[in-house]
Amino acid sequence: MHIVADLAKCVGCFNCMLACKDEHVGNSWLPYTESQQKHDQKWIGPGRYERGRAPYTDVCFVNKLCRHCKDPACARAFPDAVTRRDDGIVLLDPEKAKGNKALVDACPYGMISWNEEIGAAQKCTMCAHLIDGGWKEPRCVQACPLRALSIIFCGDPEFEEIVKEQGLEPLGDGQNGPRVLYKNLYRYSDCFIAGALAYAGEEGEERAAAGAAVQLRKDGELVAETQTDFFGDFKFDRIPKNGGEYGLTHTMEGYRPLTKEITVGDESICLDAEVLEKL
Repeated sequence: MHIVADLAKCVGCFNCMLACKDEHVGNSWLPYTESQQKHDQKWIGPGRYERGRAPYTDVCFVNKLCRHCKDPACARAFPDAVTRRDDGIVLLDPEKAKGNKALVDACPYGMISWNEEIGAAQKCTMCAHLIDGGWKEPRCVQACPLRALSIIFCGDPEFEEIVKEQGLEPLGDGQNGPRVLYKNLYRYSDCFIAGALAYAGEEGEERAAAGAAVQLRKDGELVAETQTDFFGDFKFDRIPKNGGEYGLTHTMEGYRPLTKEITVGDESICLDAEVLEKL
């Protein structure tokens, strides 16, 4: 059992969180879990993440929940209080989680929270009570209108093929074998380089340089190329953070080539518009 979250589809509607609240607030699903706290506790929720600056900005939402790891750190710390089922769902024992606030710190991803109302550690159960009752999806997946969340029932070898085909990645180091993976994670983990080109018209006014060629080089080697759009804008994405020195070359027929050196740190690069000069 695996969860896939697609950053290209999530719009931050919070239906997943509301569905989780609807299912668990005021409902005690023992022996799986007791009622979730109404406020100040989220078992799932999309966080807003922004790259770049105006006019080149990119916003995505990263849905975070228990990763139901193959080798859970919480289970290593408290083997008597944590159970990992054959289908991959990781559960906290409701009784042994009571009064055990150290369980919260046992999750390196911060996905175990403390319910002050009942004095117990809690987390996402993947709606195991529903799955065991015949449901095909947990409530968060069912409530996602754009299918940014999906659940896949298959063995690990088959899922590894899906990981390769769809380019799925873990959030973070992935060292505990998370069963929640992400598609299009580059929108959260990588940088982009964006800018615009213009040229002087016959009467001296600036016009968008549509269709100009833009090349990106690293250590002298061509790593990507594109063309400016109708507005003269261009963008290179999936640039590793702290990637170091890159070279940009702009060319358009009848105009002088323009070269620019840039340094990529931990934030995306948004360049001011450059004006091409006639030959």
